[in-house]
Amino acid sequence: MTASYASLLQGATSPGLFSWRGDPDRDLAGEALGAGWRALGLDTTEVDSVPAFYDAVAESWDLPSWFGRNLDALFDVLGDLTMTPTVLVWDGLRELADVDPMHAAAVLEVLRDAVGQAPAFAVIVRDDLGVSEFDGLL
Repeated sequence: MTASYASLLQGATSPGLFSWRGDPDRDLAGEALGAGWRALGLDTTEVDSVPAFYDAVAESWDLPSWFGRNLDALFDVLGDLTMTPTVLVWDGLRELADVDPMHAAAVLEVLRDAVGQAPAFAVIVRDDLGVSEFDGLL
């Protein structure tokens, strides 16, 4: 299924885990903010380890130093951050998968679980993944 980003922000498309297939320079976070959503960014294109991934998460989301830097802590913090409609725009899944494919898959499972628990949480992965497990979004 391919949906439009506008339909997601308007509530016509259910939140979920999406692979971005549109303009790579589009300001997805700005559009989310303009539509009344919270916008979280995550850029892991420079990660070279799993700890560097969690450092990027903590820095991007301005988390306290005691953030647990593990999958359970990631799920917990997403629960706190997604109490209102939230879009996460993630650049760098491919790089995390190159570093540790099993951990990248586990992070995706955490994100799927968080999407299922939050009132309205969408994850937009801006990598050309060439996989079919994501719905497309334009």
